[in-house]
Amino acid sequence: MPEITGNDDEESVGNSTGIRVHLYGMKTWGSLFNPRQLVAMQTYADCLRDALEEMGKHALDSEYRKAILTYLGLWIDRIALRGCNVVLWDTVGQTIVQPFGRQAIPMVWDYPEVNPFNDITGSALAQLEYVLAVVAHESPPSISKLNSARVLRGDGAKLPLRNSEVDIVVTDPPYFDAISYADLSDFFYVWLKRGLGDTFPDIFATPLTPKSEEATALRHRHKGDVEKAKEHFSTKLAACFAEAKRACKADGVLAVMFAHQSTEAWTGLINALFEAELTVTATYPIDTELTTQLKANVSALASSITVICRAREVGAAASFKEVRREIDDVVAKSVHRFFEYGLRGADLIVACYGPAVGVFGRYERVERADGSIVGVPELLALVRESALKAIAGVFEGDNLSRLYFVWANLYGVGEQAWDDARLVVQVGGGAESAMDVANNRGLFVVDGSTVRLALLADRTDRRNLGDDPSAPLIDQLHHAMMHWKNEERGEIVSFLWQRQLLDDARFWKLAQALFEVLPHETEDWKLVSALLGERETFKTEAKKKEGQERLL
Repeated sequence: MPEITGNDDEESVGNSTGIRVHLYGMKTWGSLFNPRQLVAMQTYADCLRDALEEMGKHALDSEYRKAILTYLGLWIDRIALRGCNVVLWDTVGQTIVQPFGRQAIPMVWDYPEVNPFNDITGSALAQLEYVLAVVAHESPPSISKLNSARVLRGDGAKLPLRNSEVDIVVTDPPYFDAISYADLSDFFYVWLKRGLGDTFPDIFATPLTPKSEEATALRHRHKGDVEKAKEHFSTKLAACFAEAKRACKADGVLAVMFAHQSTEAWTGLINALFEAELTVTATYPIDTELTTQLKANVSALASSITVICRAREVGAAASFKEVRREIDDVVAKSVHRFFEYGLRGADLIVACYGPAVGVFGRYERVERADGSIVGVPELLALVRESALKAIAGVFEGDNLSRLYFVWANLYGVGEQAWDDARLVVQVGGGAESAMDVANNRGLFVVDGSTVRLALLADRTDRRNLGDDPSAPLIDQLHHAMMHWKNEERGEIVSFLWQRQLLDDARFWKLAQALFEVLPHETEDWKLVSALLGERETFKTEAKKKEGQERLL
């Protein structure tokens, strides 16, 4: 057996975002592999040096040798990805699942181990075939006709480009504090350094990846100081954006992909754009995220929002009243457009940020009537409010019914992450917290970390549902639906007449909304459809009932 050197002496994995194994005594990158796996990995790394010597004997071109060695280094990293002790086992597909599906390294209580010498998934041969398939796919004969790409490693705030040299800069910057990229990349770096360190000494000069200049808002890099972490994110991002603007032609654009839903993250992004004298001119939601991917951070979106930025032409200050009116208009149009594209939930709301930034980015500042400045977080809150109004239309019912209305329009009856529920409640649920709404009012059915809209069948066990005249409209609608389900037509007419709901536009608008968004196979859709179809008949029967009571 070859001697394993260095692994136990590596720097501690540390207390990084998404990395929890250190809490269980696994404090080095070497501890993420059992002894057998370490022997195999070190052997593969040693083989790279042997391969380099063998290629030298055949007088192969030095750059060609480096290219081959780099592919082999990536092959070894793929072996490490499925040959460590933090992998999972997929009982359905009967395959090994690598740990980075959550963009983190979580602790696992047991793990499968693959025989590296067979030809099943996770083995060395299977990983080599994968690398070769990628190389073949990216090397068609026609590729030689294209300009070759230049891949550089460096600082985004110091681009090796001349002023006004390019037409477009496309970037996918870190998503605030969502992922600890540099920390996680050390998992791969330590093996690349062993295999390629002698070939690329400049790239692998440090024991682990450099981290101080990473454009993230990770508090563990700033001794737990959250505000310093946010400031670092905005400052670094602004420097990168300013550099991109310098390299772009006068009519050039900066395309920024961003897939984070928190106001803090978007505030940092927008402030960085403004500081770099850029503003948003277009927004494109792109369906880029795998629906099967495990998410460690619930702030991730199902789609990526690509914002197109150009040089900012700043006009005079504007009043908050004026900007509010403009934002309401542009967000209403955006909601309609994005809804047609199939966007729902948090993705729909966040997609509206870009067009709204284009509005308030035109002004030097936005002022209230008393002269105080309106900040970016407040303007983003206004965007969420405007998006809600656009989704809810002219519905002006109580907060709980409004919440039900908005949720039904955004998500239908499908399960969603609990964090999405909190976002919609924040946007349209009034003062009550998501937990109060879900647990005390019965609007949602919560199952672990997921939540769905409560249908009538989920609420029939709630005593006196909708009996109180001050009950939310959704409770009263469910009360009427329950009577129809029980074939109690007379009770429906009396209920609607006594509550003055027959001509209440809010009540019927809520019913119409559910009719439009509920799946047709659900019992709720059939009940709502029946109530809507009988509305005029209910009015006629109520008038007869009223006349009879007057005679009595």
